[in-house]
Amino acid sequence: MSAIFQILNLLGGLGIFLIGMKSMSDGIHKRSGDKLKSLLGTLTTNRLMGVITGLAATCIVQSSSATTVILVSLVNAGLVNLQQSIGVIMGANIGTTLTAWIVSIFGFKVKITGFALPAVAIAIPFYFSRSEKRREIAEVLIGFGLLFLGLHLMKESVPDIGSSPQALAFLARFTSLGYLSIILFVLVGAVLTVILQSSSAAMALTLTMAYKGWIDFPIAAAIVLGENIGTTITAFLASLPMKAEAKRSARAHMVFNLVGVTWMLIIFFPFVDFIEKLVPGLSSESSMIPLHLSAFHSFFNIANTLLLIWFVPLIAELVKRMVKDDEIRPGYGAYRFVAVPSNIPDAVESNLISVHAEAARMARETWSMMSQIQLAARDFSRIDEVEMEMGDLEKYLDDMQEELTDFLTDCMRDSLSNYQARNIQALQRVVYELESISDSAYSIAMLIKKLKEGELQLHKKGPEEIAEYAGRVLDFLKFNADNLGKSIRDYDLEAALRLEEAIDEMRDQLNKISWRKMAKKKRSELKGELIFRDIVRHLEHIGDYSLNISQALRQVE
Repeated sequence: MSAIFQILNLLGGLGIFLIGMKSMSDGIHKRSGDKLKSLLGTLTTNRLMGVITGLAATCIVQSSSATTVILVSLVNAGLVNLQQSIGVIMGANIGTTLTAWIVSIFGFKVKITGFALPAVAIAIPFYFSRSEKRREIAEVLIGFGLLFLGLHLMKESVPDIGSSPQALAFLARFTSLGYLSIILFVLVGAVLTVILQSSSAAMALTLTMAYKGWIDFPIAAAIVLGENIGTTITAFLASLPMKAEAKRSARAHMVFNLVGVTWMLIIFFPFVDFIEKLVPGLSSESSMIPLHLSAFHSFFNIANTLLLIWFVPLIAELVKRMVKDDEIRPGYGAYRFVAVPSNIPDAVESNLISVHAEAARMARETWSMMSQIQLAARDFSRIDEVEMEMGDLEKYLDDMQEELTDFLTDCMRDSLSNYQARNIQALQRVVYELESISDSAYSIAMLIKKLKEGELQLHKKGPEEIAEYAGRVLDFLKFNADNLGKSIRDYDLEAALRLEEAIDEMRDQLNKISWRKMAKKKRSELKGELIFRDIVRHLEHIGDYSLNISQALRQVE
């Protein structure tokens, strides 16, 4: 019975460690999530910068899973290319080793448990504050306290191996098989990480078992290698509903870690001896084994990066062969937004990146619709073909708006930072206005078709004036399409206001021209000019919708 209680205590300590890790990571990420996305999206100009970016990002958020999931989402959105993402993945693998060092030094070398509960106590007033910044600080402090409290409980629940001769004899059956034992425990490490969905938690459990003498340094090192394989499952699962390029990025993570573990297994025992000589103290001493394991983890990932960074193009080519290109289907079918499951770390941030990408696609499609309108205004003979294609596209964009709005509404039920909440509200407004633009564009196409079929006459320069006015609207649509993936600043909003004012000015000019022409026409000839005024009205509405988009984007700071 005591053995069962010890196992339950161990699992309880592990659970508290996991909760603490998540709370601390969430608190840090809420303060830096938008900066992390910006960092990953901009500082990846070459392989070395990609490595540095991945290293920095993972050190900031203390989660390689968060880094890789957001990275895969950025690849899916087309903001980072495949080769750039591989460099970031290499850096993230190095950055995640910092957690092992923190746990080894403060969890095993320093008696920090005396500060764990006081940290939680200090956090309580902050936790109930109205200030989001203070609440996020509270999350970090509570996470810090629970993390080391969980680690302490894990250590206390695991007895020294000397007090359990039967357990020692059982373990010896698996740890005394030479090289086969190493392979076996690599698999154990991989499975353990997949089950826990956290390489940091798996590492903490490995450190605890090694510290208590249940496994020696080589076996623990083998488990660490397996954890490097198991941690790739998170990005893999996140990439499943994404495009081929995002899937390739996730596969590149797997390939990189698998190749690294493979070559490390070839030189495993010499490398273990190298770490033994490099790190002061003997790994056979329980107090020293956490530092030896942390050093092994770091040096393995650094060496793997130094070795494989030269083969990034080959890795990219390999994963391109592993994952086929996306199937391109003719026409517009039913639209469906497939989100990353909520149990994946940083699913909300990942999905918001995807929605941004979809909104940008909507913006490009509305720009395309308006381009077709401009061409049809100059040549009415094109309108039948244009109207048919735009009808299908307009329905598709209606479906997009409905799907994305429903998803964003569901997101509001999750725990969100202020930045994420503002982002969601802005995106809801953006997709609504984009759908309104598509409605107006299609209405214009129908009006031009009406002019053609009724053989109705405009004033002489009417078609060219419509085309010119559509050109001004196109400038505004392009402005918004270019800014959908960026932060809108005050000077950008001022530029948007100038574009909208120019559209309003031209509306007034065209209405005056139309009134003058109508005054000179017979009653039976007025129908064409009335349609002209309807077209002008719809174009002006598109300018209003475009300004609403710019203003919505400005809310996201």
